[in-house]
Amino acid sequence: MTTTLPAIAALARAGAAERGWELFVAGGYLARDADPAALAVKGRLLKGRARSGEPALLAEAATAYAAAHALDPAPYLAINAATLHLLAGDATGAQVQARAVLALLDMPGPAVDTPYFLAATRAEALLLLGDASGAAAALREAADHAPEAWHDRAATLRQLREIAAAQGSDPVWLDCFAPPASLHFAGHMGLAADGKAQAALAADLAGLLARERIGFAWGALAAGADIVIAEALLEAGCAVHAVLPCTPELFAAQSVTPAGDGWRARYHALLGQVASLRVAAGGPASVHDPLSTSHAGELAIGGALLNAATLGGEALQLIVTDERGGGANTARQAALWRDASGRRLHLQAPRDAEVAALFPSERPDPQRKLALHLSIRLDKLVQAESPGSHAIAEWGAPIAAALAGIPAASVRAAPGEWQIVIEDLNEGLSLAGRLLADAPEASLGLDLSIAALVRERASGALVPYGPGPGLARRLALMAPQGVALASDALAVTMRARGPAPLECSLYHLGEAELGGAIHALTRRAQ
Repeated sequence: MTTTLPAIAALARAGAAERGWELFVAGGYLARDADPAALAVKGRLLKGRARSGEPALLAEAATAYAAAHALDPAPYLAINAATLHLLAGDATGAQVQARAVLALLDMPGPAVDTPYFLAATRAEALLLLGDASGAAAALREAADHAPEAWHDRAATLRQLREIAAAQGSDPVWLDCFAPPASLHFAGHMGLAADGKAQAALAADLAGLLARERIGFAWGALAAGADIVIAEALLEAGCAVHAVLPCTPELFAAQSVTPAGDGWRARYHALLGQVASLRVAAGGPASVHDPLSTSHAGELAIGGALLNAATLGGEALQLIVTDERGGGANTARQAALWRDASGRRLHLQAPRDAEVAALFPSERPDPQRKLALHLSIRLDKLVQAESPGSHAIAEWGAPIAAALAGIPAASVRAAPGEWQIVIEDLNEGLSLAGRLLADAPEASLGLDLSIAALVRERASGALVPYGPGPGLARRLALMAPQGVALASDALAVTMRARGPAPLECSLYHLGEAELGGAIHALTRRAQ
């Protein structure tokens, strides 16, 4: 099956330019030298490979973009050709093409791109011509057109910084266009609703938010400090992303309502204002237990870290403790924040409510596990009408070799498909890495989620009950051959835990039924 150009372009954007190039060549696109769409993707792939350690390809990337522009003139094609000429060492050629870009932008006629990208393209062309003040004015116009288009702006800023570095100029003027910080927050629950301690904390938060430029935040909404922080963030115009251990109703019963009606009303008001809601353990079997609480903390931390990395912004953590450094869950989340992640902000709020005894105890279930769900699909086996046993063994041999060290009980197979459940995240990612290296015809889908792992009496197989296997299979169906697609939950957890066997980059923004954005996993450069 030939991979489409949009899918290959998505791989390039996700940092999988090498695999994208293999699929581009295999699909016959290299011969389409009169197809502007193929030439544009060729330029994007070569640009990605150049950034990954093959700088000699920059000139080829510039040539591909220029050829695409000659066939179907467009500002984004022309500006990429111009910038890549500079990065390849051809400053004169870059300036010639930058002037052509400005002439194209000044031509009368209907707009050929969004107002943001037209203004951003002008900024890039002006910077190539050495006009930093003009570039700043154009970039300000772009930002005014789309003040919340942070993903687009991150791509623009990266390209402008590359130009400044190639010119040997100071890019400090770009700092004011950088995105605001991404915050993870957590705090203790021992506050009386509308009491003195809460009022003092709110005042401290107002001062902190006046000093810090925070635009995005992730955390829970438990009674006490969590709710006070979320309210202050929303009042300051921040996008608050709520991360709960279980469904909102169960969470309210466990961590909000026992503290009093005042907190419950504020909790429900916040649910109507948050930018998004993620549940660590959803579905009919959702419970509020230590496992879901711990996973929710990782998802919140990872959400802030991944957003900061994606947008090129700062990551921060805000911890609110009592006078003795409590409580326990807050301390656990503080311990998960690595020094390399970003700055930690700390506020103290004395306890003025004894609430610990009011909350039901969390009950662990030994069958519930946080596990990696890996789906492997081999299209030629799935689609073969009646393959012989020799063909089945030959085609599946690379997958069988990669699975050799995995307990048989963790693997369930169907014709052309394998479903694996592994509790150790790094072990599962290492397996995916082996499959990417040795089984290039396989498509992989991965999700990290809580499941009840039940052992079948007859077969001894470990059967996971939860949303993970289904989501992993859907991602495998979406993935081009030789590509691993990961759920957002897996991506943010990887970011929270630090260095992993595979790299993870945004593939596309996804949709609600897929749990959010989709990410591509790639092997680390040797």
